[in-house]
Amino acid sequence: MLLFNVEKLPNHLTFEVGKLLSPAELRKSSKFRFPKDRMIYLSGRGILRKLCGEMLHTPGADLVIKEGQFGKPYLEGFEKKMPFNLSNSGNMISIAFEFTQRDVGLDIEVIDKDFNYWEMAGYYFTKKECDKVFSHRDFYRIWTMKEALLKVTGVGLIDDLNTVDLSGKMNRIPISDERLVPFKDKAFTLYTFDNEQIAFTIAVSGAHQSKNFVGGKSKKSNVDVRHVYFH
Repeated sequence: MLLFNVEKLPNHLTFEVGKLLSPAELRKSSKFRFPKDRMIYLSGRGILRKLCGEMLHTPGADLVIKEGQFGKPYLEGFEKKMPFNLSNSGNMISIAFEFTQRDVGLDIEVIDKDFNYWEMAGYYFTKKECDKVFSHRDFYRIWTMKEALLKVTGVGLIDDLNTVDLSGKMNRIPISDERLVPFKDKAFTLYTFDNEQIAFTIAVSGAHQSKNFVGGKSKKSNVDVRHVYFH
C-alpha cells in the first residue's frame, strides 16, 4: 500500500504523472469545483498509472482504466493480475495493490477531532459497534472497516449500513441489499491500522490468517485483523 500527502509531492512529479492521464480523466478533473479536489484526483490517477505502468512494463498513458457496474475502477486486461483500489481523505491519498490476485478494497480517513461523530455512529453503526466507540479513533476505525469491506465487493456504501456489524473478530453478516447477493457464502479479511492522525482498512477477498497475527493483532504493528462472512 502507498500512502502520500498530495501537497508534498514534488512539482516535477506532479507534472510528470499529469501527462499520463487519459482525455476522459482530464475532462472529469475539470468538473471538480475546488482546485484541491482536482489536484487530488489528478495526482491519484497519475501516480496509479505511473506505478502500474512500471510494474506491468507498459506505458502508463496506454493503460485503460474502466469502472465496474457500481463504479469500482479496474485495469482493462489486467483485472486479475493487478487488482487495486484508491482512497483519499484530506490531503492524503492511498493506493492498495493485491499481487495474489485477490479482490481488494481500501478506505483511509484523516481523523478530524472536531467532528461530532456520535450522530453519524448512531445512524450507521450497529448497537454492538456503538458500544465500542469511546473516541474519534474508535469511530474512524469502524467506519473504514465498513467502507473498505463494501469497496472490495465493488458495491460501495449501501443504505442499510447499520446491518453490517463488524464488532467482532469473526462476523457473519446477513445480506440486506440485493447488490450483495453475488457475495453470499463469500468470506473477506479486513486489516485495519489507526493512530492519532489517520485510520485505514484494507479488505481482501477470502479468509486469511497470517502467522504474523495472534488474537487478531499483528505481532509487530498496531494492525487489527477481522473476518467477514456474508450469508
